[in-house]
Amino acid sequence: ETVAVIAEEERAFARMLASGIKWFEGLATDMAAKDTDTVAGADAFFLYDTMGFPVDLTELMAAEKGLSVDVEGFQAAMQRQQQRSRLAAQEK
Repeated sequence: ETVAVIAEEERAFARMLASGIKWFEGLATDMAAKDTDTVAGADAFFLYDTMGFPVDLTELMAAEKGLSVDVEGFQAAMQRQQQRSRLAAQEK
């Protein structure tokens, strides 16, 4: 039972990782076409919030392609999300 749960968690992580990498590769292609070298904070936050990617993983993948990440923009998006969560919790 425990081994099966761990195995399923590993499969879920692998799927998440594959989806996030595919999304990032598309983003990097779009950025190259636009001659942009900084991953927007909103995009880094999407990878974090939707794909489960820690921002340091996004930074690593970006660096491998000669890109940087707008970490301040990421942090601002994170703060906005936290504020929305607090407000939603207060409304309950």
